[in-house]
Amino acid sequence: MSEESPLADLIAACRAAPKSAALLRALMTEAGGGEAAGAAFTYLAEADPSAFEAELRRAVADFLSEGGRDAAARAWRPEALRAVGGAGGDGAVIVDLGQRRERGAEFAEPPQQTRLTFADVGGLEDVKQQIRRRIIAPLEKPGLFSAFKRRAGGGLLFYGPPGCGKTMLAQAAAGEAHVSFLSVRIPDILDRWLGESEKHIAAAFAEARARKPTILFFDEIEALAARRRDGDGNHTSSMVSTFLSEFDGLAAASDALLVVAATNVPWMIDPAFRRPGRFDRTLFVPPPDKPARLYILQRLLVGQPTAPGLDMEPYAAATNGFSGADLLNLVETAIDLAIDESLADDAPAPLSRRHFDAARAEVKPTIAEWLATARNYAKYANEGGQYDEVVAFLGKNAR
Repeated sequence: MSEESPLADLIAACRAAPKSAALLRALMTEAGGGEAAGAAFTYLAEADPSAFEAELRRAVADFLSEGGRDAAARAWRPEALRAVGGAGGDGAVIVDLGQRRERGAEFAEPPQQTRLTFADVGGLEDVKQQIRRRIIAPLEKPGLFSAFKRRAGGGLLFYGPPGCGKTMLAQAAAGEAHVSFLSVRIPDILDRWLGESEKHIAAAFAEARARKPTILFFDEIEALAARRRDGDGNHTSSMVSTFLSEFDGLAAASDALLVVAATNVPWMIDPAFRRPGRFDRTLFVPPPDKPARLYILQRLLVGQPTAPGLDMEPYAAATNGFSGADLLNLVETAIDLAIDESLADDAPAPLSRRHFDAARAEVKPTIAEWLATARNYAKYANEGGQYDEVVAFLGKNAR
């Protein structure tokens, strides 16, 4: 690079390698916020944001906003609103709010995806039965529920240890009911700019109403619904008010829109979100049982080179207390051991019992802390029986 114009050289390098994250970061560092940054702002306004990860896109959006280039910043700011579920439930679609305009939202043409059903979720038959009763039946037979003065909609809160398939179960429920599935990660729709988070929340509910019958799924709801404190600012209160206002509006506007949320920490949810008509119904999603663990392990081995006669039944039995994420870690550790052996012997070594025995000795379950915390809340803070399912699970699986 020339000493006279390092910024110009960086811009030229970015144009030559438009997908280089390292060059993009170097460009923002070199440009700073001075008068010379104008050329960088011009380049960023013309560049394609889609090649970069969300974290870097947010950094570029903030950089442009601080320089007064709000229109360009909006093009860089990522969104995380996705809708899954095609017409009649025969396929699935994803809708992205990433192309949001200044007023409202513009939705990109959705690509096709594979629809999930309960056949894709091993075990957990008790949980599936509750989902059929609480989610699928009301959406499939609204007339029957109407005869009993019950509405086919409302709110349902999934809770349980991390990595146990809450999102997958919600999506499979939509597939079983042949309805659309709109998924929103709360942390990704929160915005540092006043009013933007409220717009994103309203857009999620508006898209769900347009696609009904649908399941609107909010993951990590505690990022928005955590118990409020006196020190919380007006911005947080405004977001919560917007969410609850949109949610309460469903009671009068739709019988075919179910709002499902998921959290790992139900004891952190503000009581305002648990009032009747909101997330007053809960469903505990426990760690996978033995049939589920066996199913997960077998699915994870599909397409992998395995030794003849490798049986995963003993490992399903030996992994009580493992989450789905822990089982994935177990399989990946075994694969790493097989790769190390293959490299040492300069010949492929298929996955065998010795790899899984060594991996099982190394990998430990990660949800013990969650279960200990849940045990305390179930014992000392079980008002109204809200943690009865946890009590039953802990009693059944006491060691």
